[in-house]
Amino acid sequence: MKKIQLLCLITGLIATSCGDNWLDGISPQDAVETEKSLNTDTEAVYAMNGVYTVLRNYQYYGARFTYYADAKGEDMQARGNTKRVANYYLFSHNAVNSPAGFWYYPYYTIRNVNNIIEYTDRFTRDQMSPTLQDVRGQALTARAMAHFDLVKVYGMPYPKDKGASLGVPIVTKRLPNDAKPVRNTVAEVYNRIIDDLTEGSTYIAKHKRTGAGSEQLKLNWYANQLLLSRAYLYTEQNRKAFQVAENLIAEALKDGYRLFSTDEYPTAWSKDTGSEFLFTLINQTSEVSDSKEFIGYLMHRSGYDDISLSTDYMDLIKKDPKDIRLTIIEQFKPNRDYLQKYVAPDYKNANIPVLRLAEAYLIAAEAAVKENDNSNALKYLNEIVKRANPNKELKGVVTLDRVLLERRKELVGEGHRFYDAMRNNQTIERKGKSHNSALLTPETRKFDQHFEKIVLPIPSGEINANPNIKQNPGYGI
Repeated sequence: MKKIQLLCLITGLIATSCGDNWLDGISPQDAVETEKSLNTDTEAVYAMNGVYTVLRNYQYYGARFTYYADAKGEDMQARGNTKRVANYYLFSHNAVNSPAGFWYYPYYTIRNVNNIIEYTDRFTRDQMSPTLQDVRGQALTARAMAHFDLVKVYGMPYPKDKGASLGVPIVTKRLPNDAKPVRNTVAEVYNRIIDDLTEGSTYIAKHKRTGAGSEQLKLNWYANQLLLSRAYLYTEQNRKAFQVAENLIAEALKDGYRLFSTDEYPTAWSKDTGSEFLFTLINQTSEVSDSKEFIGYLMHRSGYDDISLSTDYMDLIKKDPKDIRLTIIEQFKPNRDYLQKYVAPDYKNANIPVLRLAEAYLIAAEAAVKENDNSNALKYLNEIVKRANPNKELKGVVTLDRVLLERRKELVGEGHRFYDAMRNNQTIERKGKSHNSALLTPETRKFDQHFEKIVLPIPSGEINANPNIKQNPGYGI
């Protein structure tokens, strides 16, 4: 993909001149050119539909952003030194080869939703139809989600210095053509994320999305609240994280969401929808021309075979041979174990479950541990432990390490492990025999949050376009 400068992205210059392809395959009724001002509610709805296509791109949630945090951990690995996943796994990025898509697609999302939000700013709440209120809520949630993604990749974990280090530019409106924004601090970015999610929750539809097609893939209140509880957890606001997660679970159960049962779990991942999925990006074959770049194809041994489970993970999960999560792993050959979470409707055109109710239980458990609330830590963690094996039940004192261990087992392949370890100052140690690349160095085999390369460098094109953007330490000027 061409290098896209932030200046071009956030000022809404002519999209085609920047090499944008987010409207490829989308019919006029599904999207609006969002560099143009919106004039009707219908255009706002169509524009929001187009945002989901940006999120679904294989350089964003469709693949690369989703596998990033697993490729940088110990539980998954690149299948070779030249695979698409290899640079992430080996920490071999520099300012020149840093993946521009990790900067481009979140800011592209932000630009698009800012246009929607600016349109809805024209009206009071009473003047908005329920549909327009929902669109505003979706837009605010998507803007928070994109800023969240950016600060996780380019900013140090909040607990390292209470968010004092540099994060990313906060963009909440269309900027003039000569704008050169500076990087806000990590704390400022998280404050904006929390504000957007909090406001968005008052507008976004609460009902479970059960319709077909575009209706099914839209963000709702439950997705909003999961992101909010996660943001509180990442910023050490553990009491709030627990309260939001606990309320989310209670409300979700009333509305028909629930954890997959033990019996359902092995086949749940091969279905388009499920009781546990709060937000899924649906891939329609007719709309996707580059499906071989999506995560299902990359994770499958019959596809590009780019990324597999490591022996570290397999040694962990095999400690309980009756763990139901073993049923969604294809143990093909020694050191070739494949996760099968992205196989609906098939691995060639897989849907992307982005937000899942199980995470809310794990957030509640982690936050409870950090608040010395052992009763609730046991309550919520046991729901995940006993689902994996009904004959297992935790008793006694729950430790943070035990919660994070369960997060590793339950959320593998969903883009969490690396961030979980870094924000809790755990050490990632790639010690399994499958981590055998000669390009792994001592510092990429074992590291914690003090390793400078746990953040990506800002792409050099962005630095050249905007001298106010400071580069991350360790990557030159």
